[in-house]
Amino acid sequence: MNPLRIRHGSRHGKLQNKILITLLFFLLGFLLGLMAKWLNTTAPNALPQIVRSLDLRNLFARTPVWVLIALAITLFSRNPRRASLNVLLFLIGVIGSYCLFSYLWGGRLPDQHNLLLWGIVTAASALIAFGVWYARCRGLLGTAISAVIIAYFILQIFSFTANFSHFDLSYGLAEVFILIAVIMMLYDGIVSCLISVGAAIALAYLVKLTGFSIPYVL
Repeated sequence: MNPLRIRHGSRHGKLQNKILITLLFFLLGFLLGLMAKWLNTTAPNALPQIVRSLDLRNLFARTPVWVLIALAITLFSRNPRRASLNVLLFLIGVIGSYCLFSYLWGGRLPDQHNLLLWGIVTAASALIAFGVWYARCRGLLGTAISAVIIAYFILQIFSFTANFSHFDLSYGLAEVFILIAVIMMLYDGIVSCLISVGAAIALAYLVKLTGFSIPYVL
């Protein structure tokens, strides 16, 4: 009997279908990257009313929505290797479209420091996706990974001090819905969900208490 109840991936399916799905993730990243760059370079008053009402310009300029998309790709991939590959191609698509847009409309590529940073983040994200895939395991392993994921989003979405003298949203209400979506994707029963959320809150508070920080991440 396996106390950790490890999630086992599927390797079935035609090779052509696997390649097609992975390429679709690349295309998704490319299109979303183009959209984000277009939103970022267009004057707010020139954007359609619905885009301004949903505040998409600011939403896609912030980290949580991109991590949410990568998380969804990871969790619903067939196995951890596919999760890593799908996330890698998705992020390459995002960065590729950003560079293409910058070159065609701005006449130059992003500076080398940013390209190097994005490359490191992309490679690290693909490796992290391998482990995150197991968040949907039943049992201790899945609960622990889920808690770490939720804690990350709590730290991204809420701004607070260790003594709670300050507590506010880091961005806007949209990110709260992102947190809810994350919890729903990780949901595996009411008990494990409550344990994961409770552990995530405790972990997020511990991070604030210790002042732990990772540049560009936390």
